[in-house]
Amino acid sequence: MKRFRHILLALFALALVSCESEKALELVNQEAAIDKYITAKYADNTIVRNDGANRVVLTPGSGAELSAGDTVDMQLDGYVFSNGPGTQFLSENVRSVVGKGKLLKGLDSGLIGVQAGEASVILFSAKYGYYDETVGVVPPMSPLLFTVTVNQIVKSAN
Repeated sequence: MKRFRHILLALFALALVSCESEKALELVNQEAAIDKYITAKYADNTIVRNDGANRVVLTPGSGAELSAGDTVDMQLDGYVFSNGPGTQFLSENVRSVVGKGKLLKGLDSGLIGVQAGEASVILFSAKYGYYDETVGVVPPMSPLLFTVTVNQIVKSAN
């Protein structure tokens, strides 16, 4: 019986490792698909890559750049990325402190450096989004695409 339990535990561990390997491969594939999409659609735009996030500047802004700890007021539209914008799951005006974990990691990273008036597209793999959780209409392991229009930046007092 003890031997049977060890075999079951070994099989469970093997299945767990296999599942994590599949997720890692999926994340690599997502990042490759995002890169391919950006290269094909936005070859002439400025691309900013920061800690897993890819920001495509559609319309440059002006003034001070957003830093971690600053507050941003923006129009945010979120989509499941499927070789372009797929299912929309968000469309609202958002005011948030950036770089403090209040937003998805991909948004926190992707927003660093934006300026007031900037319109951009921010894309990132599931690793920097909801990972393997289902959130509303967003399936697990979904890469995400956000269109962002920055209305205002309020610099941190620090």
